[in-house]
Amino acid sequence: MRARKLFESTDDLSRTRAFVAAMIILQTKGAIHHSTLLGTEIIWTYAVPTAATDGVYVYINPDFWRSLPTDGQRAFLLAHEVSHIIFRHPQRGKAYRKRGFFSHDMKWDGHLYNVAGDYVINADLVAMGFEPIPEGLYSDKYQRDDVVDSVYADLYRDKPEPETGDAPQGQPDPDGDSEDVQAGDPSTPTPAGDDQDADSGDSAADDNATDNMSEGSLPAPAGHDYHLEPEYEGTPEEQAEAEAEDIHDIEQAIDRAIDQMGEEGADIDAIPENIRGEGTRHTSDKRSDIDWNVELADWVTKIGKGEKTSLSRINVRRYATLGVISPSTIGEFRRLAVISDISGSVYDSPFHAYRNELAAIQDAINPTEGVMVLWTNHTVQRVDEAFSSDELLNLPMPYKCGGTRMSEGLDWLEQNGVETDLVMVFTDGELMDSDWERLAGAENLLVVLDRTPDTYTSRQMKRVGVDHIVAEAA
Repeated sequence: MRARKLFESTDDLSRTRAFVAAMIILQTKGAIHHSTLLGTEIIWTYAVPTAATDGVYVYINPDFWRSLPTDGQRAFLLAHEVSHIIFRHPQRGKAYRKRGFFSHDMKWDGHLYNVAGDYVINADLVAMGFEPIPEGLYSDKYQRDDVVDSVYADLYRDKPEPETGDAPQGQPDPDGDSEDVQAGDPSTPTPAGDDQDADSGDSAADDNATDNMSEGSLPAPAGHDYHLEPEYEGTPEEQAEAEAEDIHDIEQAIDRAIDQMGEEGADIDAIPENIRGEGTRHTSDKRSDIDWNVELADWVTKIGKGEKTSLSRINVRRYATLGVISPSTIGEFRRLAVISDISGSVYDSPFHAYRNELAAIQDAINPTEGVMVLWTNHTVQRVDEAFSSDELLNLPMPYKCGGTRMSEGLDWLEQNGVETDLVMVFTDGELMDSDWERLAGAENLLVVLDRTPDTYTSRQMKRVGVDHIVAEAA
């Protein structure tokens, strides 16, 4: 792995009877977790009071490990930490923290996101038959297949309003989760702990916030463990590439585990989709069987900033649709912008099919600054950002009305100093001549039409030389 180790190892308990027994239980109950953990370095250190992960390494306090009363709870601990790695919770939390907010109407609360992650992970592990750690976070309300981002949004909306306006921004309400957080028996609601009101999301002021980290400077724990962020050295471009390579290695470990289970006769379709979806080959929930999606994926692949390509991150959509392995850029995409036509004449079905494909593309190219959606009619009505495919798919579409002037989106990007690697314009094509000319003059721009263009629109696009494809309903 390429991430910097936040703490140095002081012990090695990997050869002890307790560790071997826990790994056997892990392999029996969670083969994918076991396989992923085999490729993950466990760092035994007293620098963390219990256990932690930064999404790349697992850190375990030897005394905490020994204090767990059963091998089953030790297996639960290993499965819990590696689940954060499988679901990339630290990386996603880091992206939200750097952005400064969760969505256009929700602030970012790092601790609350960690709580949401623990709810989903622990529900998954309990369903798999692991013995829970009493100090963990459990909720009857949230299940193993819930999306962590959706759970976060739900918890955020349920937080009571502060009694005064003097509370620092970014700090969650100390009692905001008391109805859902459960320690011990998963069916018995109890408060989470004394540190519930700290905010790990604001604990990192910059990319090197965990430098010289000590126990006293750790973010507040969520449940039994601490949630950290991965750190990388070098230029921003080198850091982005290294992080993309680490994520790729994790995806490969998941794929290998699923392959092995298939070879042993297991039903791959029975593996929960929330886990299968974190690999690159064994998920199809965002794939449609139409030709234009291949063209769309290839277009995105070739337009990546610079000319660097690597087979370490294949073109996922091309592989899933055609079975053809082709290279894609790694760590090259920063931001993808979508100017989405919300005039009243736009067809809904092609748009939903397009957004479905765009979500899968986001999974494949993993733009470090996310996907920006500019909902536009005759002017830009609203701007949203999505740092995950689930967040993109859940963006609410504004009410369709008004005229059509897609160049307003380009003007907004320029006026706000937003740099993008690729701009997509989804529209019905009913644009004025000056609008087509403005789009054609932009670099790295692709027009996606919701219908086959009429003769006049075809003539205009040919005249100005704009690149386009036609989306079809799934």
